[in-house]
Amino acid sequence: MELAELNTMWAKDCKIDETNISGELRKIPELHNKYYMFYVKAGLRTSKARAELVELTKAKTEYYNGSMDPLELKERGWSPNPLKILRQDINKYIESDKDIINLSLTIEYLSSIEHYLEDIVKQINNRNFIFTNYIKWETFRSGGV
Repeated sequence: MELAELNTMWAKDCKIDETNISGELRKIPELHNKYYMFYVKAGLRTSKARAELVELTKAKTEYYNGSMDPLELKERGWSPNPLKILRQDINKYIESDKDIINLSLTIEYLSSIEHYLEDIVKQINNRNFIFTNYIKWETFRSGGV
């Protein structure tokens, strides 16, 4: 799920109908389930991308130090590295590699979605307190005790 799509969905779901507090209270478990499942899936996607980055970093290390198997080079669609890179310089090449950078940016994006969903779930969990305070306020405003 993309961040913009998620934001549009939450903008609709976060609205509270003050004329139907009991209905809003009944919606809390549904909203929690909906967004918690998104949150779990986002966490799994982020973890998978991090694992892919570890694997890609290993492959790029082998590529840049010249120890990658020719068959794996062919499978990945990479041509042999023509450069003779010193061991201490390999990290510079890996950090500036476009594939590594793109995957790192993907991880940051997925991580931001995960954090956004975590905040949504926290807001949903706090709705009971919001409604309790709202009811107390309305009772106070109407002169009740």
